[in-house]
Amino acid sequence: MSGSHLGNGVCGGKNGTLSPQLRRIAEEELGETDSRRTEALAELIQLLEEEPELNARKDPDFLVRFIRVRKYNVEAALKTLRNYYKNRSACPSIYEDFVPSIIKDPARSLFVVLPDRDAHGRLTLVATMGRWMPNTLPYHELQQTFMICAEYMAADPSSQTAGISLIVDYNEFTADKVFSCRVGLMRRAVEFLQDCLPARMKGLHIVRQSYAFDLLFALIRPFMKKKLVDRIHFHGMNFEALHEEVPASILPEEYGGHGPPLDFEGFWKRLDKEEPSYVENNRYGYHGKTQLAMLEDNEEVEITAL
Repeated sequence: MSGSHLGNGVCGGKNGTLSPQLRRIAEEELGETDSRRTEALAELIQLLEEEPELNARKDPDFLVRFIRVRKYNVEAALKTLRNYYKNRSACPSIYEDFVPSIIKDPARSLFVVLPDRDAHGRLTLVATMGRWMPNTLPYHELQQTFMICAEYMAADPSSQTAGISLIVDYNEFTADKVFSCRVGLMRRAVEFLQDCLPARMKGLHIVRQSYAFDLLFALIRPFMKKKLVDRIHFHGMNFEALHEEVPASILPEEYGGHGPPLDFEGFWKRLDKEEPSYVENNRYGYHGKTQLAMLEDNEEVEITAL
């Protein structure tokens, strides 16, 4: 599957269908069969009917994401679905106007999903955090952009089976940028990755990091569960191990690769076409403003003592 393009058979089809390769992964690792999928969807829909305070999407394409990432444990899928909507309620500054068209040019130059897949057939998101300029892009807009990209990846059937990977580039990330971060929102982002995202997070690759990254990691490490920590790989400037997971053939020169430059414009053109699906998804959630939403601005931690 190394170097497979977004448009080929490694990617699942529409309506949550899987390619033969992904179907094999779903059967072997998730226990998925056609009959089990039908049963699990019916069971999850019934459980959601018993939660009147939650107006959840109930279409099969959406619900099967949560069932797959919880390996057909329907109770666990329900818990993840609740967490998904609670996380959205807890972060109004992130999820108000949660559509690709709201993302400004400075943010669009920081995040890109590679057009080709990694060695395991996964989508890979590259986040160039070192390029972030807080004076032109507030932190909440930075995180909003990441969440927009995460939703895009989660909709791909391969993300629910083979999983996803992230490359986070901290070149030129400085201490003043750490002080521009909002710890409460960062905690919500970590919670989203661990407990809410309907995609299998399989690898988080940190590259070109400096001492400022150590400060940032010290802030967010307490929020991370062991499973996520175990999937973080610190590469620095040595990309040999990275290339075992994300081939050099699909990576640009700055990551030791010989692939094309990062195509931010091309990626965002593709993502902009998904605007209607974001508009539709925003119609759902918990009724009214939850207590979690009221807590958001009260959870910020003073970090100047660092």
